Amino acid sequence: MYNDTVTWLLNTGNAAVQYRTKTELLGLAAEPTEALMWIEKKLPADWYKIKGLWYVYYINALAECGLNQSMLPSEWFEAAVEKIRTSFDFGCEAFMLLQAMVALGFGENSEVQKIFDMLCANRLPDGGFLCERRRNKLKHIPKSCYKADYFALRLCSCCRKKGIVLDIEKDIVRYFLDRNLLFKRDNLDELVLDEKEGQRITDVFHPFEVMRIGIHNIMETISSLGYGNAPETESGWKYLNSAKDEMGRVVLSGTLTKSYLPKERVGQPSAWATFYSLLADKER
Repeated sequence: MYNDTVTWLLNTGNAAVQYRTKTELLGLAAEPTEALMWIEKKLPADWYKIKGLWYVYYINALAECGLNQSMLPSEWFEAAVEKIRTSFDFGCEAFMLLQAMVALGFGENSEVQKIFDMLCANRLPDGGFLCERRRNKLKHIPKSCYKADYFALRLCSCCRKKGIVLDIEKDIVRYFLDRNLLFKRDNLDELVLDEKEGQRITDVFHPFEVMRIGIHNIMETISSLGYGNAPETESGWKYLNSAKDEMGRVVLSGTLTKSYLPKERVGQPSAWATFYSLLADKER
């Protein structure tokens, strides 16, 4: 799979992207040591003692680097396991944490397995999820939350890559295909999460966060589950391909003001988005 785009990824200076390019795109054996050293330098001291959403983001930073919990201190994940055990609420933050933990190798953890067993019973009629905090305030049966549903879909993808098949997978995939991935189910001409430029569901926003997801991540997730060539994904590929430069690198259109991964420049080729785009093509 060597080409100019892959060569560019291997020379970006982003050790995590370099490691994942070797192992996931090229199928080569590689040591994650440099990727771990690279992200450790970027994380705050004692980051694992931070409470709330930023702790979840830092767990995702480790997962995005392709690392495994077997090479990391167990104390980093104590709060994550406890959070899953005591306060998993089926919302976007909860699923964002859970999918990262699976990616890090916690798929067989007993607390994680308990959540797996609860997923089907906690779906809404449309096949998706909504955080209990919002759900409990409503007197009617609500629609699910697209953002929570994306991270549930990503959870299915992370599980598949670890040899685990969740019983929600078929329905959550259908939830996305029925809306052509990016649109409202009752109006396939109207985008969901249609915000300002750079933060729309069709934009290259990276890294993902609880409120915003980039098109490159959406396409890689659906492709990894075996649906990259489904006709319902056609619009998604068009949006992603339109963000590429002449070399096939994906240009970043939005990012976090404060990021849990080292920031890339908006308007310039993104190593992360380019990697995910190539991975999505490989998985189709």
